[in-house]
Amino acid sequence: MFVEMELAEIQKSELMNQPQVILLTEKGGNRTFPIFIGYYEASALEMSVMGYKTPRPMTHDLIFNILEAYELQIVRVLVDELRSDTFIGKIVIVNNLGEETLVDSRPSDAIVLASKVKVPIFVDEEVLSQVIRGSQKETEGEEPFQEPPEDSI
Repeated sequence: MFVEMELAEIQKSELMNQPQVILLTEKGGNRTFPIFIGYYEASALEMSVMGYKTPRPMTHDLIFNILEAYELQIVRVLVDELRSDTFIGKIVIVNNLGEETLVDSRPSDAIVLASKVKVPIFVDEEVLSQVIRGSQKETEGEEPFQEPPEDSI
């Protein structure tokens, strides 16, 4: 089962070597879901949310140009797995016949694309539960904080 989430916040540090965080919140609920991402992905997401258009296509724009050329549309993005503290995501693409294809993606890139075309973001209920349990353990002092890898909890 998937839970629909919304982009609530981009916590972007100007220092490229510092972790950048995006915070998703449950649509119609109160659960939150943080994802640590890279500086460039945070910048691309920030530009997308602000509606900034570059004079020439950036990488995410290039993806849209290719999809458009082949009459494909992104309909939603998924964060469907947590593997070794790294989130695994999918971009759901539909062709002109209505057939869906799942494309493996880093959640950060998928969320940038979702923000550009205003499609929903879904997180697997089990992944969301694992993150919430992990956050509770961390606040209880069971595990010290370590800087996570990109696209991780």
